[in-house]
Amino acid sequence: MMKKSIGIAALLLATSTAHANVQQNFDEDLTPKYKGFYVGAGLGSTKLDSSDDLTTSQFEDDGQTVKILAGYQFSKVFALEGQYTKYSKLATPGYSLSPTSFSLSANLGYSFDNGLRPFGIIGVAVLDLDESGQKFEDDSSGAIRYGLGLEYAPVQLKGLAVRVGYEVDFFAIDFGSVTNDYTLDAFYVSASYKF
Repeated sequence: MMKKSIGIAALLLATSTAHANVQQNFDEDLTPKYKGFYVGAGLGSTKLDSSDDLTTSQFEDDGQTVKILAGYQFSKVFALEGQYTKYSKLATPGYSLSPTSFSLSANLGYSFDNGLRPFGIIGVAVLDLDESGQKFEDDSSGAIRYGLGLEYAPVQLKGLAVRVGYEVDFFAIDFGSVTNDYTLDAFYVSASYKF
């Protein structure tokens, strides 16, 4: 179901781009918004991987990732973005994780005049795994946030934008004398408004 939703969003992006290119010829007085505050929200999938595949291969996700984002775009290239991410519940028999993270990232890309903006995200996050039982010494961790995406903000929508993206929180957890590396990732679709 999630893959169908993302496919439909990608198709809408492509058809809207074509429409905006035609429409822009008639609306030359409209100018794109490259600077300003923006807020948005999105939905996506959740996946947990680790350097020790045995510890994550049995987890099944239950629900969807929810993202709330806010930021300021300074130019066509640079934006500073904060995100709250509530990943879907990850469960195995008798044990579960309900991870959340707060991140602050640089959003680096390029805003084209037709409204398309490919971008990359790099930043830091504070992650809480919220275990149902105690397996980790500490279920909170710092993380590195990175990802890629494509945003579309046609001038005709005056500040509204849609985005498809893939983002990862990379972190390490100690098991006594052993440290494992983990990634929590989300493929998502979001909408935002720039003031």
